[in-house]
Amino acid sequence: MALLSITDITARFGGFRALDSVSLEVGDGELVGLIGTNGAGKSTLFSVATGYIPAGSGSVVFQGEDITNVPVHQRVRRGLARTFQVPREFSHMTVFDNMMVAARDQRGEKLAALVFSRHAIRQEEERLAERVREVMAFLNLARVSDELAGKLSGGQKKLLEIGRLLMLEPKCILLDEPFAGVNPVLIEQLCDRIVELNKRGIAVLIIEHNLAELARIVPRLYAMDRGRVIASGTPDAVLADQGVREAYMGGVI
Repeated sequence: MALLSITDITARFGGFRALDSVSLEVGDGELVGLIGTNGAGKSTLFSVATGYIPAGSGSVVFQGEDITNVPVHQRVRRGLARTFQVPREFSHMTVFDNMMVAARDQRGEKLAALVFSRHAIRQEEERLAERVREVMAFLNLARVSDELAGKLSGGQKKLLEIGRLLMLEPKCILLDEPFAGVNPVLIEQLCDRIVELNKRGIAVLIIEHNLAELARIVPRLYAMDRGRVIASGTPDAVLADQGVREAYMGGVI
């Protein structure tokens, strides 16, 4: 059974059909790419899968449960989360604090915290702080821990976005153009960290226009054009598909 199964999803904006019976699957612990020209419907599909946009029809199933009508926050709690094309960091907070506020199930932020001792809350904060330090070290963000997130480079902001997802303890993450606006050195680092996360058991679905870098790290690829999936398979097979080649630059990729 697929970890994430999207079946016959449609989505409309007025009279425009952004998604037209789209189906794709991400297996447990799988690393999958999603490509397509601007306007193909890729980000809209992510928004439907994660609950930011309602599906007109079709279904989204995660871990065997239909979540088509489940709110965003409940999908996140079940382990399905996403990033966005433009990072959404809290620019006037430090990198460390951005990570801390992303952690799930914090007692200190709930009304029930009134019945817990300050000592218990302090212990939890220390545990979360240690987790933040571990994630920052993994993403090579420890040296900018105390910097304001708004002052980070584009690549560092993409790493911070991934870090905040990791604080949610996800089972599947959807990354929307993680390499866009990132210098080649940090792209290499992002690739390495994404592959390592996947090896640790987190399923990943990536939208990316950098076909060379994406094809290098994903074993399987989907291609979309004008709201439809037009090809799927290995990167070599998909990039050689005539329909995909026609969608990209009139037959030349």
